[in-house]
Amino acid sequence: MKMRHFLLSLVALLAMPAFAVKGVDDGSKFGTGEDSIRCLENLSMYQSYYKIKDYNAAFDSWKVVFDECPKAGGRTLYGNGAYLIVQKMMKAPAAEKQQWFDLLMKCYEQRIQYFGVDKKYSEAWIRGRQAIDYMNYSGDAAMLDKVLPWLKQAVDHGMHAADADVINSYFQMLEKQYQSNPDAYRANFIDEYLRVGEMLDKRVSMADKQMENYKLVRSNIDNIFSASGAADCKTLEGVFVQKVEAEKENAEALNKIIKIFRMAGCKESDVYFTASLYSHKLNPTAETAAGCAYQAIKQENYANAVTFFNEALQLQEDVNEKYDYAYHKAVVLQKMGRYAEARSAAYEAISYNNQQGEPYMIIAMMYADSNPFGDDKILAKTVFWAAVDKLEKAKSVDADCAAEANKLISLYRQHYPSKEDVFFKPELKPGTMFHIGGWINEDVRCRD
Repeated sequence: MKMRHFLLSLVALLAMPAFAVKGVDDGSKFGTGEDSIRCLENLSMYQSYYKIKDYNAAFDSWKVVFDECPKAGGRTLYGNGAYLIVQKMMKAPAAEKQQWFDLLMKCYEQRIQYFGVDKKYSEAWIRGRQAIDYMNYSGDAAMLDKVLPWLKQAVDHGMHAADADVINSYFQMLEKQYQSNPDAYRANFIDEYLRVGEMLDKRVSMADKQMENYKLVRSNIDNIFSASGAADCKTLEGVFVQKVEAEKENAEALNKIIKIFRMAGCKESDVYFTASLYSHKLNPTAETAAGCAYQAIKQENYANAVTFFNEALQLQEDVNEKYDYAYHKAVVLQKMGRYAEARSAAYEAISYNNQQGEPYMIIAMMYADSNPFGDDKILAKTVFWAAVDKLEKAKSVDADCAAEANKLISLYRQHYPSKEDVFFKPELKPGTMFHIGGWINEDVRCRD
């Protein structure tokens, strides 16, 4: 049917007057007369060669259509054309690469000219793809001024629907802009980090087939921001100290500030604390409760810190954040001497992330600091067996804890019951189990 349609078109065209006009000249799709026949022939050949991946043959016919009847083939002509040009450019001698690059950019400009008004693939979308190719193939060290406006146009138009690689490239260029003049671009860099992050979070939450790509970009921009220097605590305090006061009735603005300080690890900043308190009064969230908890720790108001961490745990859904809150609650309770509660908090943290060794180390240190046997100095030494058991567990789940755990193991072993001690305590027979009472309330294996 397609061939019949093509032949009928040729017959109709042959019946037309003999004069020929290219589509590029009269604005038509194919042109007229012999030029229209030339256009249709080359369009058909380019499509056939492209389909069988004979890209060299496809390019010659494609170039005729591109030059003489640019509306023929629709937007696909330009998507395929960009690919054909890149294939040529990659194989071309160095002296010829610039002319291929110029043709690539012309391909994008011509697509915008003829097909820039498209519901799905608008000019903004095309600019995003053009920016990516400019970055990849131009060799232009000063590309920032050229591509950043294109990328911003694409991101602003597409928002969370913008291509993942376009969003990633946009933030890379923003970081270059920031580094070129930190004082001038710091505020915009931070604002755009928050805005782009929200776009990515929204896209990830959609859980579509592209989710993993957007998750990767989210991780990339977090890493770029953290390494940029804009996230330095002192710098952030200078940027936001007045903004927090100005926005103290704006929960959305305050939460954005809190998120930045958390990302930067600036949980002991007075600006972070103040923003958390203001935001918590307006709209309590896990993040604001945690901020209040960290402030309470800094002020040595440990009881309040525990209360706020409990609130944060109730409000938070992310298990990694819940681990962080539960672990820090355990540290605070340990500091308060509330060992049984601290152990419960440590196990709660483990329930959220069982690949972390720090909670086990807290429990070990509390065991080593305990004496549930009163005046019996020999039995009191058995707590070190229990402590070492927890340190061994810490090492087994988290290699990062191994060095510190080994130091404590070496220290605690020096306090094991000696052979002489065991001689006077038959209940400590090596290889048997012994129950440690009190708040510890655990069975341990007796050692030699």
